[in-house]
Amino acid sequence: MRIGYLKKKITAVSLIAAMAVGMLNGVTADATRSIDEIKQDKSDLQQEISSLDSELVDLLAEINNISYEISKNEQEIDDLKYELKEAKKAEKKQYRYMKKRMKAMYENDQKSIVTMLLESGSFSDFLNKIEYANAVYEYDQQLLNTYIGVKEEIKEMETALEKEQAVLQSEKNTLDVKQASLNSMIDAKRSQMADFDKELQKAIEIAAKKAEEERLERERKRQEELARQQEELARRAAEDAAAQAADDDDDDVDDDDDGVDDGTGGQDLNPSPTTGVSGSAVVAFANQFVGNPYVWGGNSLTNGCDCSGFVVQVYSNFGINLSASRSSSALRYVGSAVSINNVQPGDIVCYPGHVGIYAGNGTIVEAQSSRAGITNNRSIYCHEILAIRRVV
Repeated sequence: MRIGYLKKKITAVSLIAAMAVGMLNGVTADATRSIDEIKQDKSDLQQEISSLDSELVDLLAEINNISYEISKNEQEIDDLKYELKEAKKAEKKQYRYMKKRMKAMYENDQKSIVTMLLESGSFSDFLNKIEYANAVYEYDQQLLNTYIGVKEEIKEMETALEKEQAVLQSEKNTLDVKQASLNSMIDAKRSQMADFDKELQKAIEIAAKKAEEERLERERKRQEELARQQEELARRAAEDAAAQAADDDDDDVDDDDDGVDDGTGGQDLNPSPTTGVSGSAVVAFANQFVGNPYVWGGNSLTNGCDCSGFVVQVYSNFGINLSASRSSSALRYVGSAVSINNVQPGDIVCYPGHVGIYAGNGTIVEAQSSRAGITNNRSIYCHEILAIRRVV
């Protein structure tokens, strides 16, 4: 019937199933990979799954066609069984009828032709009886031939039925295997996506834990550095106090050497304010821009500036114009000189090739570097101090 068509359908199903399984087997998970690698592999797998889903739709359509053909074949087989049953009934009926006819012929054959002639009223009647007997014989012979033909048809139908049943069962078994393969593919696909999700979640947790550990380590180091700076300031303050006490005892007011060259030549300089601007206000304003970028030659407190540009722009906010001294070396000569022991928040601290604003507590606020940006956590002694200037 449609055996060749069904074989083509099954072949198509086999090829699609094999290709889909091969695609799934080509993706593996590795728990040691980075988050980006896992996300990329998951994205690749999702694309493969999308392609596979499209193929699965075609495959299911093929299976539906095969199932329809099987259903039609089963109906035809049921019809064939019914026809076979009816043919056997006809065979039995014809056989019973032929037996009766043959019995009657046998009984009639007991009379001889002579007897038939004697019993005939005329020669014409005798011929009619002979003709009738021949017609009955021919009819019975036709019945016999019909019986033989029916038997042959029955045998052919039985053979065809057995073959059709065998083919149908084979196609059905193959279809069952393909359906099981489809279910396995779907389960494997879902399981693999779940594995990627678990792997990604684990990698994210590990990365978060590592980031937290690094943050805590940076904070620990920062606290250690601040503690060290505070200890250094306390030590220097103690040394300054001891030196001042010694100077008072010796009535020597000109000796102010605390071991730091602040550009005052050892003089005790602490100039009075020249503006109504508070040094603390200057520091508070400058701290607003901590974290912003460092840009060579830049003059923007938000978009980026270098060390001298930072100082010039901060003081410009308070109406103090230092633009004519737009370099760390030129800023060594603005305002009035201040001794290190008299440094106050808002004073400008000058170093070799660098400049910052004293923020109090032994630290400066500054445009530190391209890597660090604007910061406020370094010690005033981070470099050799060349000068301290007061412009407020």
